[in-house]
Amino acid sequence: MRKSETNVQFSCETFPEYVRNELRRSRGKRLAYLWNRFQWSQFPKRRILPSFPLNIDIEVSSRCQIKCTHCFRQYMDVQENDFMPLEMYKKIVKECGEHGLFTLKFSMRGEPLLHPDIVEMVSFAKRSGVKEVWINTNGGAITEKLARGIIGAGVDWITMSFDGLGANYEAVRVPLKYEESLEKLRILRRVRDELKADTLLNVQSIWSAIEDDPGAYITLMKSIVDRVAYNPDMHFDHINCVPDPNFVCPRLWQRLCITSRGNYLKCPSDFRMREVLGNVSDYGVKEAWDTLQGQQRKLHLDGRRLESVVCSECHHGAIKKKVDVTLGDKTRTDASYVSKE
Repeated sequence: MRKSETNVQFSCETFPEYVRNELRRSRGKRLAYLWNRFQWSQFPKRRILPSFPLNIDIEVSSRCQIKCTHCFRQYMDVQENDFMPLEMYKKIVKECGEHGLFTLKFSMRGEPLLHPDIVEMVSFAKRSGVKEVWINTNGGAITEKLARGIIGAGVDWITMSFDGLGANYEAVRVPLKYEESLEKLRILRRVRDELKADTLLNVQSIWSAIEDDPGAYITLMKSIVDRVAYNPDMHFDHINCVPDPNFVCPRLWQRLCITSRGNYLKCPSDFRMREVLGNVSDYGVKEAWDTLQGQQRKLHLDGRRLESVVCSECHHGAIKKKVDVTLGDKTRTDASYVSKE
């Protein structure tokens, strides 16, 4: 039985950079952070269930203003195009704070910075006791005012998806412009430093956008942000990953997802909401974690994971293969997916 998920994102940190970033990320909450990292890595392997999710993926916006060529949104209907009501959000986050949630991640299928209340949402999460507030963004909505708002409100981690340099970027991140997006990234760094905030700044790219000259990409990005990472390419026009029948997904012991309309999903890979577990109007977060997500854990432990259409098509549960990747003057072994074709 495979005990944990093969890494599907690869950092370009050196060891000193890794230590520096870990120290920044854990500042002010070091013991809680170390405990959280132990739970994250070890509890799924040992089948130990934390009393509450370690991470909540919250989709405060299922809207997106751009059309990235590689994104699943171009190939499927996500069935929501909404902003989460502020009162619904506060009800969810209040419970999360009461249970000591470590990470609240603004992510999933839309662009969180489009939400008109995003600054208040970040601030409320921090006031409620959430230890780490994380935003995944395409960066298109960033302005000086918004950067000061979210960083001043206490956001702990910002990941900006930035696929390649120059024309490569513009070919993927339609219709964003490379120089404008680069300036938005610099705004985040300048504001972070001016406010003396602990916010960790991260960029990520798909591999195909940087493979011609990854060294140039990494060098430029490291001059602006703290951390640089890349992901293997996925193809959503047709699902062609080969599922691993023995895979038991660690996500079910780590996280729970809530869409803009309050629907619980087992994980953020259920893009089309084909297996809605319930809704926040009927189940609290703790109840959803224990009962609804508990049913999903049992399915995996019973060896019936592939009965779920979502799990059978998920790249996280696909068979992986080793690949050699050249980064500048260094070559290392990473992983990619085994495909049917």
